[in-house]
This record gives sequence, structure tokens and C-alpha cells, in this order.
Amino acid sequence: MITQFFSIGIVVLFGAMLPGPDFVIVTKNSLLYSRQSGYFTSFGVGAAILVHMTYCLCGLAFVISNSLLLFGFIKYIGASYLIYLGINSLFFKQSKGFLSSNKKIQKKEISNFTSFRQGFLCNLLNPKATLFFLSLFTVIIKPGTSFSWMSIYALEVFFISTAWFCVLTAILSHSYIKHVLEKAEKYIAKLLGAFLIGFGVVLAFVRR
Repeated sequence: MITQFFSIGIVVLFGAMLPGPDFVIVTKNSLLYSRQSGYFTSFGVGAAILVHMTYCLCGLAFVISNSLLLFGFIKYIGASYLIYLGINSLFFKQSKGFLSSNKKIQKKEISNFTSFRQGFLCNLLNPKATLFFLSLFTVIIKPGTSFSWMSIYALEVFFISTAWFCVLTAILSHSYIKHVLEKAEKYIAKLLGAFLIGFGVVLAFVRR
């Protein structure tokens, strides 16, 4: 069980660190808005992972991955949402920098709920996440594993993923990094928007 525990932790950590929709949405909100926005986006991703873990424990992931209609529905909804977020990012308005008094002009913020919702839906509507967690539970976790241990693994996946994105947020929202990147803010927004649209398009053509 201990071997499975550490194996799952390593796989989940590397999976979370790979560039993907979750990585991009957390980066976008951390850089373009605030550290708080990045944290709430990270919590949203974590909450969606808890949903994935719940239906994996209930055996529904197998049903979703083998239902052409249900898989296609989730796939196209998720792709549309990523493209929508990407288009919004393309039209992001750059802040005006610093005033002579060194007080930064407050740019338009997004609410904590909006940040949480973006992270939650970005992960929840990604059928690749369903397939990833299904393979995790079927390949690494051995048959006959007790429900209590499976629940521990599920919480492990949640905490590792959420912790990684919170660390990413803390790094990206550091005042020095944000100051260095401030002049390129508009271009970063467009780049991240393009990545989100790209992920949406790729997702639309993904097969089970």
C-alpha cells in the first residue's frame, strides 16, 4: 500500500506539472489578476479533482470513458469552455502601470467565485482528466484494495494537485516576477489565450 501511495503521488505531481489547460488557467489568473485569484483558481481545480475521485471510487469513470455519447458531450462542452476562456484572454486590457506616487492603478479584477468557477469547470469538463484518473486507478491501484485505502489515495491526489497549483500561484504572483512581466502583460494574456484556444481545439478532436 505504501508503494502504491508514493507511486500515485509521483504520477499525479508530474501530471499536474505538465503544461495543460489547468496549468494555463492558473497561470493566467495569477499573472493577469492577483495571487488571491490564482489561489481560488487552484482550489477550483482541486474541487473538480475531488469530483473525479468520487466517481472513480463509484466506478462511473469506466462508464463515461466507454460511453461514446456521454464522452462526446463532455468533450465538446469542455472544448467550448476552453475556447471561450481563451477568447476572453485575447481581449484582456493591459493595466496602465504605476502612478508617480508608486501606487499601482487597480485593473479590473475577477471575483473569487469567478476564479474558482474557471478552475473548477476547466478541469471538470476535460475528459482527458477522466481518462487520466481512470488509468491511475486501474493501472496503479491493485484489485482488492480496500475502499478506505482508495479514499486515502483520492485525498492524496487532491492535496498534491491543489498544493502544486498553489505553489505555482505563489511563484507567478511574486511582486518581482509580476513587475518584470508587467510590460509584457498584454502579450502574455494573448499568448495564454492562444494556448487555451489551442487546448480547446485539440480537446474537440480527442478520442477515447
